[in-house]
Amino acid sequence: MTDWDVVKPRVGDFIGDSLEECFLDFDLSEIQKVVKKLQTEDVPTLAQAERLQQEALRAADVLSEHLAKLHKTIHYLEAKTSTVRNKIALEYEPPSGVKPSIELRKMAGEASQEVLDYEIKIAKAKGAKTVLERKYEIIIKSHHHYKDIANGLRKTIQGFSTPSNDQ
Repeated sequence: MTDWDVVKPRVGDFIGDSLEECFLDFDLSEIQKVVKKLQTEDVPTLAQAERLQQEALRAADVLSEHLAKLHKTIHYLEAKTSTVRNKIALEYEPPSGVKPSIELRKMAGEASQEVLDYEIKIAKAKGAKTVLERKYEIIIKSHHHYKDIANGLRKTIQGFSTPSNDQ
């Protein structure tokens, strides 16, 4: 196999092609698997601790891709909301010959059901982003936790922390 046979990943592969991602359908099973293992009270072996470190890094990688898609989606929704709000405000026609003031146009844009629908989507996206950011923090902390355990087990196996070496 040559370098030409390898498919080279692009940033677009990670952030997706759609401007508005279905973030409520993101698969978090790998992340929950790592979080669930934090609830065990068993002391892992060196091999288990190293595997758990790798699983935590993989979960962090998945979360970083989801967060990138969510970031893109939030900015798209905010821009779309602004565009729709401005369009509705410009097209607003007040009833019975009242001269349309700037305040009336602005209120028409703000009161639009379409704008409200976009703002609800933005709120959900920002809530999802907060959840994913907190999960990311937990996953990174768990990676370091398992790394510390593995380092401690390595030292014990190599005899660095035995009582005879402390003298």
